[in-house]
Amino acid sequence: RLCGYPPFYDENDAKLFEQILRAEYEFDSPYWDDISDSAKDFIRHLMEKDPSRRFTCEQALQHPW
Repeated sequence: RLCGYPPFYDENDAKLFEQILRAEYEFDSPYWDDISDSAKDFIRHLMEKDPSRRFTCEQALQHPW
């Protein structure tokens, strides 16, 4: 974890899993403020809901971050 916790959060596990399945995440301030835009871009590509748009292993390895 780059900032100490994942970009998904809910007290209720069922709601948390729904967020994950819908790829509904946030880079909450101030916790994610010091994380580089490049790192956040990398995470966005890895957590893309649409598999055809999600990074492949090769694309992930080519990312500048």
